[in-house]
Amino acid sequence: MNILHPPFVHFVVALPVIALFSQLTYFVTKDKAYSRAAFRIIGFSLLASFLAIISGISDAQKIIDNQRIIQEGVELLNTHKIFGFVVVATLIATSVTKWLAITKNSPFYENISLVFIIASLIVSLYQGRSGGELVYKYSAGIDNKIIMQRANEQKKSNFTFIFIHFLVYENI
Repeated sequence: MNILHPPFVHFVVALPVIALFSQLTYFVTKDKAYSRAAFRIIGFSLLASFLAIISGISDAQKIIDNQRIIQEGVELLNTHKIFGFVVVATLIATSVTKWLAITKNSPFYENISLVFIIASLIVSLYQGRSGGELVYKYSAGIDNKIIMQRANEQKKSNFTFIFIHFLVYENI
């Protein structure tokens, strides 16, 4: 199964963190280059979020069609899809506000853009946590054959541990 979503979402989570540092540096130094850098970084994050949405919709359908998710995770998967659009909307609002701040040279819009950058970061982190839960709690996107193989390896490992424990500690 070809999963495309994970490489894009890492950028959506990481880039707002960098934009926040750039925006805070602007406030400390008043150097417009940092404000413009924050705008570009948010723009890259917005681009990555579009790619994450497109690949996420495709991957979610593959996961559901191939039954590569524990059934309880399907509801979380649907919530995760919907909230992905909230992330995109927040990044669009952040981009527009940053653009206004730069073009109008407005401290007011710079302050508002800081709030939006923080909001983008929060929703991105929440969405990333939700996606991680899908993978690690509900096995989304993980081939069932691999899960069964690892479960069998774990059983063999437990048997070996019990056998060695019996030999070493029970025969002393």
